[in-house]
Amino acid sequence: MVWVWRVCLGLLIAAYAAWLVLPLLQPLVSGGSLNEAIAAVQAESASLGAFLPSLWLSSAVLYLAAAIMTVARIGAAPGAYFLAFGCELIQRVFLQETRDAGIANTPQRVAETLHALGLTLEPGPAVLSALLIIGLLVLMSGVWRGAKGQALTRHWTEPPAYA
Repeated sequence: MVWVWRVCLGLLIAAYAAWLVLPLLQPLVSGGSLNEAIAAVQAESASLGAFLPSLWLSSAVLYLAAAIMTVARIGAAPGAYFLAFGCELIQRVFLQETRDAGIANTPQRVAETLHALGLTLEPGPAVLSALLIIGLLVLMSGVWRGAKGQALTRHWTEPPAYA
């Protein structure tokens, strides 16, 4: 039953990674070409330098890798997830100093999405807290113990020995 938990967790992480790269996917979905998406990243890199867009893209790629590793029960999943989380934290610190970011400005996109949903949360701490909780859930799923170890969630599916 823990495999269902890992699949749902992997899908949640993959959905967040897809949402991160949504500005790149929108030209492709609307009938554009891959060159338009690449041009958007190059324009962002030209105005900001390559550091912020590379942090943005690397966090999305690492989140996607963590999602795949979580579903496949590969032990490096928490490492990839928390590397992506670290990339996003560093990106958010640098975005506080940079006001003219466009597609790499994840906090602004989060605020717009929360406002469109009608939620009046402060987007920075709420999203980072949710991402940290998801990372802890990846740890709890037991993928870091390898194929022979039991998941930390086994007490949800099996009664304790003293019962």
